[in-house]
Amino acid sequence: MKRLAALLALGLSACVSAPVADAGPARCDVTIRFGSYGAGIDHALAEKVAAAIKVDRDIARSERKHWGREGEFDQCLTVKPGRDAKAIYERYRAMLPARNLKAPTAIEGPDGLRFETIAPM
Repeated sequence: MKRLAALLALGLSACVSAPVADAGPARCDVTIRFGSYGAGIDHALAEKVAAAIKVDRDIARSERKHWGREGEFDQCLTVKPGRDAKAIYERYRAMLPARNLKAPTAIEGPDGLRFETIAPM
């Protein structure tokens, strides 16, 4: 019985002191959402944004989070420390058209900043 108690105590202490492997999901300072009207995302716009992100020295991390069946995804941008997330939001906001007949696109930034393309009517 003492042996079982010792093993149990050892097992529990190992669990308590085990390091946490994942600190959780990455924070998104700016999120660009590529949606679909039923025929896929606006690939040309997604490629244009991806090319800009690739050379953007203010971006510390960029991750695509897929969520749809027609290629929809969120582009999560994490800004480097000391950089202006609002300015980065405005930079990518300027790339989105006011109206998009191909697919809906939206962007969210700090302090509740949000823009969505207007759908076809």
